[in-house]
Amino acid sequence: MAPAPLHASPAVGTRLALSSDVNAYHFPAAALSEVVARQRALEVSVLEQVMIKAWDRVLFIECGDGWVVEEAWRRLGKGNVCGLSTSAELVDLAVRLRGAPGRVEFKTWDGKRFPVTDQSFDRVISCVPYGSYLEPVAVLREMARALRPDGDAYLLESDGPPPEVPQAFYSADLRPVLEQAGFSEVRRTRALTTQGDTRRLVVIHVRQGAPRTGRL
Repeated sequence: MAPAPLHASPAVGTRLALSSDVNAYHFPAAALSEVVARQRALEVSVLEQVMIKAWDRVLFIECGDGWVVEEAWRRLGKGNVCGLSTSAELVDLAVRLRGAPGRVEFKTWDGKRFPVTDQSFDRVISCVPYGSYLEPVAVLREMARALRPDGDAYLLESDGPPPEVPQAFYSADLRPVLEQAGFSEVRRTRALTTQGDTRRLVVIHVRQGAPRTGRL
């Protein structure tokens, strides 16, 4: 029997349907497999930009079906990883497929405040562009709240306007938004995508009050 359709709820924090949240009823098996493969390649590319080490605590925002969270734990070996999603269905799926109490955990959130304590994570990664959130500055502030003082945050962003956004309304300068949340850009690196993937994405590494040092 085909799995139930999975979508992030647009009413509580995100307007973007992730590639890993596709409705299986709308795609033939081969096409669905290709979509998932592209998403996995992108997630690996993002992880390669994230500085993680054993015993780190890592938080993922809008983590889809949780594969990227589990992969981060594999790379850590020891530590704790947590994935958040506004979709209760995705969280339930991730828990069933990948959950391991104390090591790999998944939680729902309301799109406004993370269900985590202050300064409790070494790394925080947003898995969707900030413009996908209904309240992007609030989300960035939550990322800052969740981070330890010497922690790092990573944003997956479009390097150019998405197809649905006219060029005249697009701005690649995130500095004002980052500054409102207390962040400064450290570095941005182009995210690798698979052949045929038309998305132009970058991983932006930010810290609280840190100066920018470079771009790739």
